[in-house]
Amino acid sequence: MSLKDQLTADLKDAMKSGNNTRKTTIRGVRAAIKENEQRKREDLVKKALSKHNVERPRKISDEEAMAAYNKAVDAAVEAEKVEENCLLDDSEILGVIQKLVKQQQESIADADRAGRDDLKQEAGEQMAILQGYLPKQATREEIEVVARKVIAETGAESMRDMGKIMGPLMAALQGKADGKLVSEVVRSLLS
Repeated sequence: MSLKDQLTADLKDAMKSGNNTRKTTIRGVRAAIKENEQRKREDLVKKALSKHNVERPRKISDEEAMAAYNKAVDAAVEAEKVEENCLLDDSEILGVIQKLVKQQQESIADADRAGRDDLKQEAGEQMAILQGYLPKQATREEIEVVARKVIAETGAESMRDMGKIMGPLMAALQGKADGKLVSEVVRSLLS
């Protein structure tokens, strides 16, 4: 079962059970996924139009030119399979959920500074629900093992090579580690 299907099933269960916190949290995840898919779709359409040299007519009032333009847009979008390619896969959905977890962590910190225990508790509950969709988080030691391997593969020797390491390392740890912690581990290994 895909992560998207799991979210749909869990939303139905939350609605049946009357669990408002879970229902609201899952709806927020689904909304964030839709936003990301829409952004991805817009980017893919722009690339398709550019690739197929489709330009908007100067006069929008020219119905014939607009009809030809719309037909060319449809053909470019179909040729590049934009509708299929704009859907997020499970790894991209995990990235969305990780961002939402970070937002909840920030909300908890803000509520703590403001002395709002009610908001802190609510954000904590939502964060726990979100974390339930993420894979088990890697420990610092596990991150270090993977980081050493990527450093050896890339031949990185100093902090200047950090950019070469972070991309493959974050791909290897997708959803399993916070980028801030990964960055700290890499910095300690390269210094």
